[in-house]
Amino acid sequence: MKTVSREVLYEQVWSKPMTKVAAEYGVTGTALKKTCDRHQIPTPERGYWAKLEHGKRVNKEALPPLAKPNLALVRISGSSEQHLSLSVREAKEKARDRLHMHAAARPLPIAASEPTPSIVEPPSLAATRRSISKARPDDQGFAIVRSRGVVPLKIAPASIERGIRILSQLIALAETQGHSPKVTEDGLVLVVENELIAFSLEEQPEKTLHQPTPAELKRRDERLRWGYTTDPWPKYDQKPSGRLAIVINANSYSGLRRSYADGKTQALERMLPDILAGFVGHAAYTSERKREAEERDRRHRAAEAQRRREEAFNSREKRRMEFVDAVHEQLTQRSKLTAVVTHLENTTPEDAARVSAMVVWIVRIRRRPQAGWIIPVASA
Repeated sequence: MKTVSREVLYEQVWSKPMTKVAAEYGVTGTALKKTCDRHQIPTPERGYWAKLEHGKRVNKEALPPLAKPNLALVRISGSSEQHLSLSVREAKEKARDRLHMHAAARPLPIAASEPTPSIVEPPSLAATRRSISKARPDDQGFAIVRSRGVVPLKIAPASIERGIRILSQLIALAETQGHSPKVTEDGLVLVVENELIAFSLEEQPEKTLHQPTPAELKRRDERLRWGYTTDPWPKYDQKPSGRLAIVINANSYSGLRRSYADGKTQALERMLPDILAGFVGHAAYTSERKREAEERDRRHRAAEAQRRREEAFNSREKRRMEFVDAVHEQLTQRSKLTAVVTHLENTTPEDAARVSAMVVWIVRIRRRPQAGWIIPVASA
């Protein structure tokens, strides 16, 4: 958490775009805008920086006095996304801005009971509808499907139509941004910025404390006699709640948000621009990880090539030194033989006669290098 005065934050948001200030605090531009509103800090209107860049006249709103002194200090808590790179955060923020502008110009119906003639179910969801229509609910009331070209679903029959409608809206919105659905063996995914992003639609369970049946109580008593102290029933019962969630099945532990669910005051339909911006963030993160992996692989290959060059150089140097040592040893031996022959040849005639056979042998040995005893330098 960072603490800054209201005056300092005011100067920051009027000195550079909101997204850049937000990135420095590790929050989204939307979150920072809400913080500014809460502390009565005016912010530049949409298009302010573009006008300023082109030399057009702009209006900088003054910082009003505070009625509540407790708002003088601003505390900004960064999200888990603050650890992400600036490029990933900016990609997500820019996508969110574009999508909210698009959504404002083309509002979609929200209520489940509201007629939706403008929402056309795309052909890419045909396999999903067929699969979920045939699926039978489990003991808890959820129908579960997962197969080729199908959006993975865990949903109650009563929520199927709304779920399909939400998926139709998501795909329609995605296509306005140049993204598209793609069939894979694991399901239907969205292709976002050339990256395949998997996702699913799940109905959140409603948990209630389990009330044991007479049979379960009887079984517990029997287990107690054998020393088992745990209850032979689940702590909670689960049933469909009607609350739906879109889950992005990518980049676990990345810090990026992966789950978007119905809230107390906001339906999932209203969150589609933020959800699709989340897809863009995951695509940017995936691309970044791929580039990092490619760079690591490039450095590894370069290091391996350097290692092989050094190994070849050292091996060549070793062979050359072995050659030098061998030649030096032979030359030393020749010098020794020459010295002995010279000494024996300078002895008295009587001594020379005694060692003549030895002199002949030494001369013969000394001549051997001339016959190939020393390896030619070119072979090294």
